[in-house]
Amino acid sequence: MFFYLFAIIMTFLLYQRDVGGTETNKFIFLGITVLYALVADYSHLMMATAFLLPLANGLPGNYIFPILCVLIWIKGRKMIHASSIVWVSFALIAVSEIIHIFGFSSQPSIPSYLGYCAAIFLLLVIGGSDVNASDNSKNALAFCIGSAVMLFVILLKFSLMTNVDIYDMESRVGNAGQFYGEERMTLGTNPNNIGLYSIATMTMAFALWYYKKIPIWLFAVLEIVAFVSGVSSFSRTWMLCLVLFGLLYLFLNKGGGRKSSSLVIFILGIVGVYYFFTRYCSSALEMFTDRFSDSSVDTAGARTVLFAEYNKWMFSHGWALLFGTGAQCYKEFTMIFNSTHNALQQIFISYGLPGLFLFLYLLYKSIKKWHVRHEYMVYLPMIVIAFFLQSSQFLNPFYCMFPFIAAYFILKMVKSDSMNNRVNMTNNHTRTLK
Repeated sequence: MFFYLFAIIMTFLLYQRDVGGTETNKFIFLGITVLYALVADYSHLMMATAFLLPLANGLPGNYIFPILCVLIWIKGRKMIHASSIVWVSFALIAVSEIIHIFGFSSQPSIPSYLGYCAAIFLLLVIGGSDVNASDNSKNALAFCIGSAVMLFVILLKFSLMTNVDIYDMESRVGNAGQFYGEERMTLGTNPNNIGLYSIATMTMAFALWYYKKIPIWLFAVLEIVAFVSGVSSFSRTWMLCLVLFGLLYLFLNKGGGRKSSSLVIFILGIVGVYYFFTRYCSSALEMFTDRFSDSSVDTAGARTVLFAEYNKWMFSHGWALLFGTGAQCYKEFTMIFNSTHNALQQIFISYGLPGLFLFLYLLYKSIKKWHVRHEYMVYLPMIVIAFFLQSSQFLNPFYCMFPFIAAYFILKMVKSDSMNNRVNMTNNHTRTLK
């Protein structure tokens, strides 16, 4: 209940600020978060961190997440068992960013540096640690709730500000900060990131429901909010990932009868969605079909052009292949001022070939550690999110990492639950003997 009280207070303040128009100083959010983090135990602290991940773009994240990471380390240092390569990786990235930002950037920022290092800390510790004493299913649910809050507030705010029916929009839902003024902090991000958080919420909520961690009504609420948000983003990548989501479920679900019924449900779902849009959201459906027929499809919205330009620059600068440019000022180095839209390429540009290989190695080690035989559904969110990120940014802005980080909660969920159950049985047996 302690965590849910915190989540309700933060949601209310965000709603009042962004939808109600009440000015709320950013340090109020910071103060409430720090106060909660100081009194919470490690498990509740992890839940609060997971809840705040999707809300980072509307909060003073450059201050909140470094403080949370310090407290996670202090309260969980006896429970976080990460290999030396994880800590060495974090130290190398932190030093690399200092050198690049303060040595070459025209606008170095200490808060931005701290916020980025906090995101890397969470990526490496949550993804690379051998033991996570907190409840991974609760952390995953906290992320989904935070994401649903973020998506719902953005949808409602955008609809109110533009006076457009949320179910029949003719423009992509995105950053509504333009309606308040750039100087005001507000929840908002571009349509592609809305699609990213939408598909992350849909796949993670599904996995939680599949493993009977949440009731059907909560699953339905999360799916509806995430689905409407994804549609309103008009993201082609989101639509492709939605199809991939359905196909992966049919492929990974090895239950014979359930697989057949799932195929029927999948087909009926497609027919139902198509009927809904043709009947009630004709302009939205027309815009979606136009997104797949306009001239930008050939270059994936210029992504393939950028991909080639960045690769050309990297392979013409030998030092960059070894050391990279850093994640926060790579555009200043390359003089290509459109962001790369490929996660693996952004890692490659930022930290060179060694950094790319190290990331893939740590990912492999984590998957190998938490693999459970025949439990294929835990991979579904990570696969879909990773696919989406190949047409999106990853390291910068750092909140693009958060859905992938949250996918580790699902990856760890089944095996960590089994480990915790064995520990509880051992403790109960010990108390009985006493």
